[in-house]
Amino acid sequence: MSDAYAQLQDHVGHTQTVTIVTTRADGTPVAAPIWAVVVDGVTYVRGAYGARTSWFARAASGRPVAVSLADGSVAERDRTAALDDPRVPVVASRVAADDPAQAAISAAYEAKYLPTSPEHVPPVISADAVAHTFALLRAD
Repeated sequence: MSDAYAQLQDHVGHTQTVTIVTTRADGTPVAAPIWAVVVDGVTYVRGAYGARTSWFARAASGRPVAVSLADGSVAERDRTAALDDPRVPVVASRVAADDPAQAAISAAYEAKYLPTSPEHVPPVISADAVAHTFALLRAD
């Protein structure tokens, strides 16, 4: 595991909201605050509202994806400012809805987010979100 990817996993493990940076078709980067979890050494994110989630659609396009090493609250306040934060490039790889890892991913979302945001967890563990899961893998 590269040092940057290890930093990313540590960051995801200790930060409620992270910033994913995806790329528009014209090459413009876009920052979005999201939730992420680490399960068995792999970082996962979900499009809670399926394919209509903008960052998800951009990541699914195959264009560059990165995750910021700064607190995602920056992107919640100012998405443009969040683009200045240090980031780690990743490869977004779809995870099949029937992949056995999905149960552990849902459990990780519940464990991490139910204590602080119970009203927002159901959409992230719904069947639609499960069908829109990415593993964020090392890009190097």
